[in-house]
Order: sequence, then structure tokens, then C-alpha cells
Amino acid sequence: MTPHDLSTPPSPALDPEEARLRKMNRRAKVIQELVQTEKDYLTDLELCIREVVQPLRNLQVIDVDRLFTNMETVCEVSAALLHRLHAAIADPDPEAVVIGEVFIQAKAALEDVYKIYCYHHDDANGALKSYEKEEEIKQHFTACVLALKKIYDQEGKPNLLDMGSLIIKPVQRIMKYPLLLGELWHATPEDHPDHRPLQEAFTAAKIINVNINEFKRRKDIVMKYKRLEDEGTLRGKLNKFNIHSIRKKGDRFAGYLKILTGVEPQVRDEVFDREEKLFRSLEKAVRQLVKNVHCYLQYTQEMVSVAVQNVHDMENIVKDPNKNGTSGSSLNNGNDPYKHFKDRMEHLVLTPLSSLQGMFTAPQKLIQKRYDKLLDYCSRLERSSSFSSPSSTTSSSPSLVSEEPPGPARRDYEALNALLVEELQRFNVAAYTILTNSVVYLVDLLRGLMNNVLVGAPSIQQLPAPLSNIAEVQNSIMDELNNLTFVKDNAQKLMERKVSFERQRDKKTVMPEVQHQTEEQRAWLLTEYPLSRLYQLKRKCNGCQEQDLSLLEGELVALLEDTDPLGSSSRWLVHTGGAQGYVYSTFLKQYNPLRDSQRAGQMAKEQQQQPPPAMVDEDFDDLSLFVSGSGSSSLRSFNLNTTDSSSTLSGLQGELESTEDLEDMLDTEAQQFYAVYAFQARCDQELTLQEYQHVRILQFCDLGGNKEWWLAEANGQKGYVPANYLGRMSYA
Repeated sequence: MTPHDLSTPPSPALDPEEARLRKMNRRAKVIQELVQTEKDYLTDLELCIREVVQPLRNLQVIDVDRLFTNMETVCEVSAALLHRLHAAIADPDPEAVVIGEVFIQAKAALEDVYKIYCYHHDDANGALKSYEKEEEIKQHFTACVLALKKIYDQEGKPNLLDMGSLIIKPVQRIMKYPLLLGELWHATPEDHPDHRPLQEAFTAAKIINVNINEFKRRKDIVMKYKRLEDEGTLRGKLNKFNIHSIRKKGDRFAGYLKILTGVEPQVRDEVFDREEKLFRSLEKAVRQLVKNVHCYLQYTQEMVSVAVQNVHDMENIVKDPNKNGTSGSSLNNGNDPYKHFKDRMEHLVLTPLSSLQGMFTAPQKLIQKRYDKLLDYCSRLERSSSFSSPSSTTSSSPSLVSEEPPGPARRDYEALNALLVEELQRFNVAAYTILTNSVVYLVDLLRGLMNNVLVGAPSIQQLPAPLSNIAEVQNSIMDELNNLTFVKDNAQKLMERKVSFERQRDKKTVMPEVQHQTEEQRAWLLTEYPLSRLYQLKRKCNGCQEQDLSLLEGELVALLEDTDPLGSSSRWLVHTGGAQGYVYSTFLKQYNPLRDSQRAGQMAKEQQQQPPPAMVDEDFDDLSLFVSGSGSSSLRSFNLNTTDSSSTLSGLQGELESTEDLEDMLDTEAQQFYAVYAFQARCDQELTLQEYQHVRILQFCDLGGNKEWWLAEANGQKGYVPANYLGRMSYA
């Protein structure tokens, strides 16, 4: 970019005044050339805009802004520069003409507009080549160029024009400013007031071109790392697999380990770190919001339609309580508030968010490349310092080392870092704005949906306000009901479950009955599996999850795996002889054939003698089996077998002096239970328990007589708990 010194050095024989006069004459010619070329350049831009840009924009057949970028802005800056040049040369005294100040004042404007134009020049060339392949667009280009050539012929100017020569004119002009200013500076005497301003203007023009070149070089680096389509294929990876790539990957990994272990400090850029952190947060927020909105639309569509139907049914009930049935079939779909809600949600929220989500990929790749280049730069810097340290004693080695700086790696890192710092800030601001607007629209749409629902049911809004003492009123009404004859005898003052007896009865009839294990299945298990893999059910087990088995007490199973697919060791995979499934290990005990045979013989003997029911140490299921269901709660007979003593307690009838003694004993036994698994209450009538939490059983069935739910008390709170979630406490 440095111009050649075309001025003739003054001869020693020439008089200083004559040499100065020659310089002034040369300076006048350069100024005239500068002004005239700027005038011709401005004329070319104006003709191009009038005869080419505007007609193509009116036709709307191509993307004019992509092809000509900001040519209109370049034309405005050139017109302002020419106006200042005319004002500077208007002074008749050549000694008072100052051109350098004009370019110093226009430096910022020139750099801003020409940086953008030169940055997109390659894209414009690519777009021009693609447009010229289409015959219709090519004909429009030819018509515009012919109209421009006709004007040039009338003015006697050279007319070797095409679309490529038109879009390259601004690039050529910005590169010519340093040449003209350098030549003008050399033609200006040192004692002229314009000498120093011209020197500054010449330096500024060179800086403008350097900045534009650096800006374009950054773009080339970015485009190089954006072309990653072949990296995912096997051929692309094999093409890049060589000694250099292996060494580079090894150096990066070693540098990463050194930074990770603290051997070397990490080079940090606070601005970049801050913007990258915000970038990551925005990416996560956008991704989560898109996912949540999709799920919301998916699960809300059916729910809203059902809710609208229910609102209309409730409205009909309020209007006419004596009318049987509902008029749900006459619901007009035009009143459905969800009809336009989904379309607006997708248009105003999902579409911009989905587009924004796709824009995070390219910056993420560049950020990763930036870290790679930083590791390369640190590795080269370390290698350079290690080479220079042993050779610092010699006189020739330092000069050789100084000529081998970590230049390419450093330039690539600095270019990527500067580009990311500049563009991440703009990207984050734009992404934050889009995200904020989407959230605002989302809230507004939800508010509108709720308003439409309320408007659709005006009578529901006119319901009386709820009573402040609703609990007392309800209790008084319940007391009145309890005083009725057909209710009083059957009323039990316990907690009322949310599920009614009728619902439990229907549930029982629908649920399939657990199949008993056959003798053939039991014999097959005994022959196919060793005793160490055989287990027996301590109590009835109801399957709660998918692939769980429902088994009865005493059935035999074979252990296949002692963990479930999620790695839990409390859920075992077993074989029943007919099916495979999962059972919680707490329901199982090791199979003992001797004890099984003894128990079978004892049960046969007890069936003959018909002894009173007994409680076994391992299988304590339900105290209600041993207590009479009548209100007197008298104990007929009781038999207890303990593991640490051979003594047998029998014939307790008559041993208890009063009913209070019996209740105290039952309370003591009922307290010997704990939560085998954690249970989360789903309504107010259920009790939340933590794993291994001690509980006190108040009743071994619910109000409907279902023994699968027990009424328990823990920490002063009462509620129902599944029976198979509880285990009896055992003490040494």
C-alpha cells in the first residue's frame, strides 16, 4: 500500500526557491487529479444507483442489498468528501490550501462505510455469479448495463462495463486514497502548512486499508472454520489425518492438562469470558423455553377442549338445576378459546425462538476453535521460550529465534477472539431481546386464553362468594346427617378417604385377580434352580410399576438378577415358573425346604384340630384377622410364636381383665411398624412417609373394608398408607 516516490529529487545546482516552485506545481497537479477522480467516482456511483440499483430494486427479482451492499451510503460519504475538497481548494492562495485536514475529518466515516462494503464484496461476487446463471435475471442485468453504456457514450467516456466492474469500484477507490495522499505529501514543501496534516492523512488512509484488510482476514478465518460439513464424514476425517494433525492434537491436549492442573496459567479475556457466559445462558434458556412451549401445546390442546365442555355443563347446571343431562353436543366450536391460541403461539413465540435456537450452532463452533487456537498459541509460545533459553549465551541464536515467533497461531487466535468479542456482544443483545419479547408474548397469550375462557362462561362468574366459615358449616351439616337413624349406626368417626366405597368396589371388580402358583410351576423351579437361587414370598405383593409381578404369600420364585435396569439392588428380577418380572427384595426370604415341609405338616394338623389362628414371626400382615369385627372387640383366642423363645402363649381368653388391657396390647403391637419404602401422599386423606419412618397403625383397612390400605399415624398426623409399603418392627 506504500506509494512509490515518483517525485524527482531536487538537484544540488537548483535554487531552493526554484525547487519549491516545482514542488508546488506538482502539488497543484496532484490536487487536481485527486478532486477530478473523486468527482468521476461520485458520478459513476450516482449513475450506477440510478440506472442499475433502483431499477433492479423495483423489479424485485434479486436481493439488491446483497449485491450492492451499502453503495448508497458510500455515495453519500463520497459526496460529502468532494464537497469538503471543493471548499478547501476554493482559496485562491495555494499556500493556504489544506487537504490533509479534509481526510483526517473524514477518516471515521470512510472506514465505517468501506469496511462494510469490502467485508461483503466476496459475498456480492458469489451472488452475482449465481444470478448470472439464470437467464431472466441475466437479461435484466444486460438491459441495465446497456442503459449505462449509452450514457457513457454520450459523455465520451470509456464504456467497457459489466456488473462486476460496477460493484468493484468502491474497493478500488478506497485502495487509491493512500497512493494519492502519499504522492501529494511528497509533493508538498516541508514548510507548507499542509505538510504535517497530509502526513497524518496519509497514515490514516493506510490504517483504514489495514483495518479493512484485517477485518476481511477475520472473515476469511471464520469462513474457513465454518466449512465443517465434511468433518463429520469418514472421508473428511481421513483427509485430515496426518502427522501434523496428530502433533497438533497432542499439543492441545498437553496444554489443556497443564492449564487444568494449574501448571500454566490460563490466558483470559474478561470481556470474552463475560459474553461467553451470557451466550451459554441464553442458549440454555432458549432451548428450555422451546421445549416447554412444545410440551405445553401438546398437553393443553385436549385439556382445554374438555375444560370448555365442563364449563358449559356447569353453566347449564347453574342455570337450570332441575334439567337432567347436559347440552354438550350443542357446543359451538367457534367459541373454543384454543382455536386461534395455538396458531398465534407458534407464530409469535415458537417460530422466532426456533430460528434463534438454530443460530447458536455456528458461534459455538467458533468458540471451540478459539479455544483450540489459544492452546496452539500457548504451545508455540512455550516451545519458542524453551528454544531461546539454552541458546541465550550465544550471539547468533537470539536473532534466529526472534525470527520464529508464534505468528500464525497468535494471529488466528487474536482474529477469532476479536471477532467473537465484537459479535458476541451484538448477538447476545439481539438474542436477549428476542427471548424477552417471546416471553412477553407468551404471557400475553396465556392471559388472553384465560380471559376468553372466563368470557365464555359469564354465569360462572356470578356464583356466590365462598363462605369464610365453610369448615364449620360443613361440619354442622355432617353432624345433622349423623343423627339420622339409618346413618347413625354405621357412622365411624375416622378420617374420610377421598376414594369412596363404591369406587373401590368398582376397582376391585375391574382389577384382575392374582393367579395362584400351580404345583407344576413350583416343581419346575425346584428342579431347574439351586436352593441358593430360590426365594419365598413373605407376604402378598402387588405390582406397582411396569413389569412388576403380583404374587401371593408363600409362593416360590427363582432369582435371575439382583438389580433392575436402573441399577437398584432393592428390585430383583425373578421367575415364577410361568412368568418373569420384578419384585422388591423385602418381600422375599430365602427358601428353606425343611421349614416348608414342617409348616405344611403343621398346617395339615391344625386344619384337623381347628386351632385358633396364629401369628408367625416372619409374616405379620393384619391384626384385624385376630380381632372380632364387632364393636365390643373381644378376643377369642391368641397364639404367639417368637424366634428367640420356645414358649407359647395360648388361651389368652380370660387373661385380660378388661377391654382397656386389650386395647393397650393392640396399640403396643400396632406401633411395631415402619415404612419399607417412601410414600408420597396424593391427597389430604393419605399420609406421606419417609423410608424407615416409624408409624402407628390405627386400623388395618379403609372405610370400604379394603385391607390393602391401612390407617396410620406418624408425627401427630393421620392418613392412609398402602399396606405393602409397611413392615413389622422386630426387636432382639
